[in-house]
Amino acid sequence: MNKNILLSYFLAFFKNSWFWLGIWVFYYLRFTNYAGVGILETVLIVTMTVTEIPTGAIADLFGKKKTLFLSCLLQGIGDIFMGMSPSFSFLAFSIFIAAIGGTLYSGTLEALVYDTLKQNHKESEYDKKIANINTIQLIAPAVCGALGGFMYTINPRFPYLATGVFHLFGCIATIFLTEPIIDTVKFSFKNYLLQTKQGIKQLTKSIDIKKQTILLLSVGVVVVIVDEMLNSFLGVEFGFKEESIGIVWAVIYVFSAFASQATPLLKRVFGEKTALIFSGAIIAITLLVSPLLGLVFGGLSLLLRSSFQSIYSGLSSITINNNTESKYRATTLSTFNMIKNIPYVLCAYFVGSLSDNYSAKNSAFFLGALLIIFLIFQAKSSRTTSATLTPSRTA
Repeated sequence: MNKNILLSYFLAFFKNSWFWLGIWVFYYLRFTNYAGVGILETVLIVTMTVTEIPTGAIADLFGKKKTLFLSCLLQGIGDIFMGMSPSFSFLAFSIFIAAIGGTLYSGTLEALVYDTLKQNHKESEYDKKIANINTIQLIAPAVCGALGGFMYTINPRFPYLATGVFHLFGCIATIFLTEPIIDTVKFSFKNYLLQTKQGIKQLTKSIDIKKQTILLLSVGVVVVIVDEMLNSFLGVEFGFKEESIGIVWAVIYVFSAFASQATPLLKRVFGEKTALIFSGAIIAITLLVSPLLGLVFGGLSLLLRSSFQSIYSGLSSITINNNTESKYRATTLSTFNMIKNIPYVLCAYFVGSLSDNYSAKNSAFFLGALLIIFLIFQAKSSRTTSATLTPSRTA
């Protein structure tokens, strides 16, 4: 196996060693309420959105190896700061630091893996490799999150400090990466501006790709809101406690890890577009039924939704990479992530306030209904296009 591929698996583990998984809401609530959590999430997502395209261009121009090193370093520092936070404002600052590190990682590892395979004329193996990476990215928080729940009962700061240390281990792994030489571009301010512009062009360069991007965003914008905030709120409302929720999320992530392995199979059997619509529909249904659920079925809904979120993530990565030139790959992935995050930037505080006033379950129902509307529109649009392109028998 290529050294870069093996190291990418280690990086996927270190990057997602979230010991704070499951308890982060409880930790944040030590400093604020749900609306305050919305403010902290706004800090996170605004930072990630504003820096998505610049950091993607940095990865394409300065090198993916250097970018991944800086990503792990900043995330390590940010998480350690979070664990040492004495106040709400300091916590917000630490989230800002970690978020910059997160955007440097966003799309960069995927681009490095794809370009490594392409350099060796093995890009057809990407769907399997990204499925493996997604599996590891889910196994890591499952293992670490289960431990983090127990660590939290000893000291609420320990899960964040441990996560920071594991991110710093990721810095060591990046040292041994080899930069792919495909389509390298020397850095200049002019090239930087051109690179940023090309990230948007790659997502809209034909009618089919525009429609593909709209479909990916239709599911993606809801997945971001649910994954970043609402799933954890629902875990609290379903009745899970600090001592058990780490284990619950560990189980959910293990199942999601296995589910991600089905990504290549769904792609082959149904095709990319149908598989995306099907994944989005399952996510929507699990949101719609949230107000009716209690502890057991609520946990099952979280499990099913998270599993199909992992499948969606793999499908979207495959779809974008297959239609993007190597020299614009990280920029394009970052551009897509930026656009996908914008609705969350605008509504994170309101989702928190809505959950405070009307419950997270009702917020989930609203988002599920919104996603169903998006998907129906996409399905009708596809049928209309197909009918238009089909020759008339009487012509």
